[in-house]
Amino acid sequence: MSNATKELKPNQSTDLVLQEIWRIKDTLSASYGHDVDRLFAEARKRQKLSGHPVVNLQKRKR
Repeated sequence: MSNATKELKPNQSTDLVLQEIWRIKDTLSASYGHDVDRLFAEARKRQKLSGHPVVNLQKRKR
């Protein structure tokens, strides 16, 4: 097999990245029973436990 045939086509590397992102998304979703409310409740819990400051743009005065 030559180097030319081993090279990725222009969109192939993007496709591989998207496939990996979709696989991770599907795995994460399945781990919460495809329940968005459960997923975000857990994310908010991890956010509070992280100790990092969180910006809430909804409370920001204009």
